[in-house]
Amino acid sequence: MTTAKPRSPLAPGETRAYPVLPLRDIVVFPHMIVPLFVGRKKSIGALEEVMRSDTFILLTTQKNASDDDPATEAIYEVGTLASVLQLLKLPDGTVKVLVEGAQRAKVLKYTDRSEYYEAEAVALGDTMGERVKAEALARSVTNEFESYVKLNKKVPSEVVGVVQQIEDYAKLRRAQGTASAPQTVRCISWWHAGQL
Repeated sequence: MTTAKPRSPLAPGETRAYPVLPLRDIVVFPHMIVPLFVGRKKSIGALEEVMRSDTFILLTTQKNASDDDPATEAIYEVGTLASVLQLLKLPDGTVKVLVEGAQRAKVLKYTDRSEYYEAEAVALGDTMGERVKAEALARSVTNEFESYVKLNKKVPSEVVGVVQQIEDYAKLRRAQGTASAPQTVRCISWWHAGQL
């Protein structure tokens, strides 16, 4: 098992080349700590490079989860720079990795590297837009989340009270993103991509 030290976030607007790990059916947000199981050769190569060079990895979601070798156009361009906290090589050749999201980034272009995906990306700052609009959106998302919790018995009702007390909109989208409600996930995905 290999453990890496967490890195400090980059300044918004800073551009660098990062190994890219395309994800299936998951979006990792800043400040989330997530275990991932990785089996694709290119993805394992990207993780090995991150451990070798002690850098961030860019976690981006692929558009089609069943695609084993997605083209760069089939990977969303906004993702999250993350630190690799732990990496464990399993006997079957796959890798279990624990990552922590640091900050959002947008792919500018992919490099010609063939061993793994690598992209030049720019670090994005958290922009909330106009405060009144952001507050209205937060109320709307919270109401949708509350409706979802009432319908879904798997989510404890106490979670709604906690979510209603969150004033930091970035934390709100992360907290509600863990519930997997279709409407909430769609709102959060749009918000994460900067489309709202």
